[in-house]
Amino acid sequence: MATRTRVGRSAAAPSKRASHPASARTSRAPAGGIAHWHEIKLDIVRRYGVAYSTIASRQPGLAHYWIDGFIRSGTDTPVREFAPGSPFNALLVAPPFHHHYLVSMDGQRPDALRRAVAGRPDVTLPEGGSRALAEDVLPRVRQEDYRRALCVLDPCGAALDWRVIEMAGRLRTIDLFVALENTPDTTPQALKRRLREDAGFANVFDPLPLRDQAGRTTAHLFFASRNNMANGIVDDIFTTHRDGAAPAGGARA
Repeated sequence: MATRTRVGRSAAAPSKRASHPASARTSRAPAGGIAHWHEIKLDIVRRYGVAYSTIASRQPGLAHYWIDGFIRSGTDTPVREFAPGSPFNALLVAPPFHHHYLVSMDGQRPDALRRAVAGRPDVTLPEGGSRALAEDVLPRVRQEDYRRALCVLDPCGAALDWRVIEMAGRLRTIDLFVALENTPDTTPQALKRRLREDAGFANVFDPLPLRDQAGRTTAHLFFASRNNMANGIVDDIFTTHRDGAAPAGGARA
């Protein structure tokens, strides 16, 4: 099993944070060289994450988790509002997720992040990247235990093991946003089929092209889930970023 560091205090936050304007602070270089990735991910948290947590919180006995496979931790200082590049955005969602698993996928120890969330029992920082996800985190989200999770995986390239995606699909408890890089041997439609046929996701949304700073499509963002109930929200997010540029002033509320 992967080594885990638990830290924590309740993630509860005033509900007004769910609609707070994005911070104007500058984010670090986008993961995988993808332009506007931090703004896209911020939009996923603020719009899909808030809706997901709101619905899940209304189901008695259900525990719902946030799983984040990130490449760069961005801001290492806790923030009081949503901000591009901050690993703390999911911790600001209200109503809160029951637990947050923040997994560094590039092998870098997030020591500053660990210090920043010290004293919070609702945050775990597993070590081991894809291995930690497959062996430690995803097995906690079992249907028979009445668990659900929203998982977002950065453009990880070779750092992402496909068995993580397959496990997420077969569990039937995961809503997954995953950025998959283009290769000469794969096409977006081939990856979409693989998410359906190999991973077993019943619902796979048409992907969003992700572009680098030069405007070249180098990856695609996929949404996969057990049903299509949230496709309207995903379509709205993808439409916002379809041309590869974030809206003026950051992600839209």
